[in-house]
Amino acid sequence: MAILRFLACTVAGLLSSCIDSREEYWLEAGGNGLAELTYSIPAAAAALHGGESGIREMIAVFLKKTPEISASSYQVVTEGNRLRVVVNATFDSALAMKEIVSGAALKTLPPAVSHLAGEITTDLSGRTIDFSRRISPSKALPGAAFLPKSQLEGHRMIYIMHLPSAPVESNATRVEDAGRTLVWDYPLTQAVKAPLITRFKMPVPIPWRLLAAIGIPSTLAACGFIAIRRRKSMRPFSSGNPDNLGL
Repeated sequence: MAILRFLACTVAGLLSSCIDSREEYWLEAGGNGLAELTYSIPAAAAALHGGESGIREMIAVFLKKTPEISASSYQVVTEGNRLRVVVNATFDSALAMKEIVSGAALKTLPPAVSHLAGEITTDLSGRTIDFSRRISPSKALPGAAFLPKSQLEGHRMIYIMHLPSAPVESNATRVEDAGRTLVWDYPLTQAVKAPLITRFKMPVPIPWRLLAAIGIPSTLAACGFIAIRRRKSMRPFSSGNPDNLGL
């Protein structure tokens, strides 16, 4: 048992003591956008998943199985004792982020990735969208909260969102570009203690693909229902002649 405990602590230390992340998104007024995700982990931790070539293959499979991403590129390079992963992606709809983090393709990556991707919820009320993402670094990096603070210091988890207009509300740690850029910047020492919540509420420009994706189908369904009801109410009644049944 002591040996297993030692190995578990060693693996946890490799996965958590030196991780750095930076996720940056550019959201356009049309609802489409770009994303650049950069992660830096110890090369020794990457070796558990096949090293540089193994990580590269997993990312290629993930991108191939993710139709929400219309274009992408990636780099996996070893720099000294660190492995640096950079993924650039283009998506046609802001809803893509929600679909990606809950899609089956994410399961092709190590389990820790799903916790780092988190859970996304969106709520559209009128012309205002409420976006929230819950990220659980402590689940992705088991045992990190019990590591010495010195092993976690100097490493950060950063999330940046460039919006087409300033939100009416957010919990960003700082804002830039007249409020249109939201930054959530957390030291790893804080990130492993409790889930990270990135949230903002903003007016949606019209036309926007997000409105089309959510509003148009429900509107068409409502119109179809009304048309059916109206047609039924206008049908003449007859008990013997099919020609009078509107068939």
